[in-house]
Amino acid sequence: MPAYALPGTEVGPGRARVLGTLAVVLALVGVLAWRIVPDSAPADEIRVALLVGEVGAGVGEGTDVRLDGVRVGSVSAIDAAGRNRQRLELTLSGSELFGLTNALRIDYAPGNLFGISAIELHPAAGGAVLADGSTVDLTGRAADRVHDATLAALLKSTGDLTDEVLTPKLVELLGTLSRELTAFTPLLEAIGTTARSYAETRQLPPSVLFEQFGSALTGLPPMLTGALTLLYAEYTNKYLAVPDQLRRFSEMFVGIQYELLPTVTELLTTSERYFGEILPMIGLVLDRLAGSVSTPERSAQQLSELLTRLDIAFRETPDGPVLTARIELDVVPGLAGPLGAMLGGGR
Repeated sequence: MPAYALPGTEVGPGRARVLGTLAVVLALVGVLAWRIVPDSAPADEIRVALLVGEVGAGVGEGTDVRLDGVRVGSVSAIDAAGRNRQRLELTLSGSELFGLTNALRIDYAPGNLFGISAIELHPAAGGAVLADGSTVDLTGRAADRVHDATLAALLKSTGDLTDEVLTPKLVELLGTLSRELTAFTPLLEAIGTTARSYAETRQLPPSVLFEQFGSALTGLPPMLTGALTLLYAEYTNKYLAVPDQLRRFSEMFVGIQYELLPTVTELLTTSERYFGEILPMIGLVLDRLAGSVSTPERSAQQLSELLTRLDIAFRETPDGPVLTARIELDVVPGLAGPLGAMLGGGR
């Protein structure tokens, strides 16, 4: 049996040559048709050109173009368009753009978890609707509408951070800060001890305590209002609008700081030296005076009544206050007659 024959077949040398020739011809026709016959483009396909100042890393021919995360086309070509300008040719599906205009913004961003770059289109208000052959200039003043968020840009910014921020000076500063913060350890311990003591000894519910503490804040708004009013008055005061008067006003604070306050401090220091031992005696005298009044409520009432009676006993006259008095002389007839005549019949 010949080497080219198979058991149970009728293929001979001539038939094998014919079949091989036909297979080669069909393969050549397929290759020629694929290379020569143009692809039929979709009916809604449009081509849009973007002029950009820089192309993101990883963006090239075939890069996906997405709108709101959905693939709407790809990059068909990248060419130079002058100095510091590149031209991105995009092939887009017009039916999926939903009125996208030339006011769009673009991001070079990773298209998947592996960091493969893609172009993200973001719509913006205004502009003309993109059509086949449109050109969008994203250079010059419109350069801020292009944002590079690729993985390469992230790594570059991280490298810049490492080189420019994480310097030995920063490490030294952090070390100094760490050492200085240890000075606040006693304060933090005191706060912790106070909180623990409060939790162990409190007898009132927090709602009551918060209400009482909150009542102290009622004076805060008037204080702030008064402070703002004072500041406003200072800036609108006509007296301070004159430079000479403003200078004298400033000199007053200088005098208070460097002349009055040192003098008062020296006076109080001297008074403490010479009269410091008298203060306990004064306190003791005041305590004894307070102890001499056994019933303060009764003494206050009696004193008030005495002052009221003294006020009633005097009356106002053109010559000043005069004491109002009534004397009974019926039991002394010898004096009643002459005095009655002198006072006009009064007694």
